[in-house]
Amino acid sequence: MKKALLFLSVSISLFLVNSCYYDNEETLYPNPVACDTTDVRFSSSIAPLLQTNCNGCHSKASPSGNIVTDNYTDVKTIVDNGKLSGAINHKPQFSAMPKGGNKLSNCELAKFRIWIEKGALNN
Repeated sequence: MKKALLFLSVSISLFLVNSCYYDNEETLYPNPVACDTTDVRFSSSIAPLLQTNCNGCHSKASPSGNIVTDNYTDVKTIVDNGKLSGAINHKPQFSAMPKGGNKLSNCELAKFRIWIEKGALNN
């Protein structure tokens, strides 16, 4: 009986010690991809993000919600009226985008924010 109790105690102790494992980002992802926001431009940073995340539903061919994101002029319009920032940042009273998808990464959101803060230039 003592051996069974000892075995049970050791087993429970090992289980509890192993269940307290703490995930840390550096251990799980030893070589993270850096977020490069040094030279955010419409053509090299923003247009590719729009192509990947928006243009499938918001192109001239299929302008869902009458929003078009496949050209600078239309994108500048939704930047100026606040709809782009509101939607991608999932702000209240805006339709969260991409619809049915995950929120953009912090890096992607930073690129949009930087580009908008610099005047949302067609560069």
